[in-house]
Amino acid sequence: MLNDKDLSRYARQVIIPNFDEEGQEKLLNTKCLIVGAGGLGCPVALYTSAAGFGHIEIYDQDIIEVSNLNRQIAHKNNCLGNSKAENLVLECKKINPNITLISRKKIFDENIDIKHFDLIFDCSDNPKTKYTLNYLSHKNKKILISGSAVQFEGQLSIWKSGVSKHYPCYECVFPKTYEKAPTTNCREAGIIGPVTGLIGSMQVNEAIKEVAIKNYSSTAGYLFLYDGLTQNLDKIKLVKNYQCPVCSK
Repeated sequence: MLNDKDLSRYARQVIIPNFDEEGQEKLLNTKCLIVGAGGLGCPVALYTSAAGFGHIEIYDQDIIEVSNLNRQIAHKNNCLGNSKAENLVLECKKINPNITLISRKKIFDENIDIKHFDLIFDCSDNPKTKYTLNYLSHKNKKILISGSAVQFEGQLSIWKSGVSKHYPCYECVFPKTYEKAPTTNCREAGIIGPVTGLIGSMQVNEAIKEVAIKNYSSTAGYLFLYDGLTQNLDKIKLVKNYQCPVCSK
């Protein structure tokens, strides 16, 4: 049951049709894992906190560098050298002190227990972490909302292969290969800040719909491709690989 303070804080959400107080209660009871406290992780954490996701844990082992500041909007010049995860938690608490926020200054790997989370946000910038998140999310039947961004381009996808066998997983669409992949991280290829802001906001938008909206038809099974140069947003239907080593078993 929402109290008077909750109703005041989330007033502009609970008046939305098919959301209302029940939807807000669902958000407050949702436990989120955010992997990455950078260009995507900052808007994801800030918006999930503002929306009232009740329990948020943020994993990132990196420290804040001056080259991060063009896009990692929660980090400021006076925080250089500090932990990204810790600083992001502090900034989120300024927005919403009534939820639980926990920082984890460590690398995310297969040994992390994700069973108690309801939603996983992939805000990482490297393939190894993305494959690990895909494997653990499928194994533990969790919803994985994945974003990526480089230069003027962004991608968004909702993976639910563990929830339903009919959905593809990340590795179905992006199979592992031993060939040298093209540069896909912002450190080497570059990144425009508003692209990460847009993709991160879209990740949270999808999470709110998955958790709180009544009669919602999931957009899982699609890949969204954004081109910031042309302002095109394409929606591509994905096909499950029934020989996938992760989700075909």
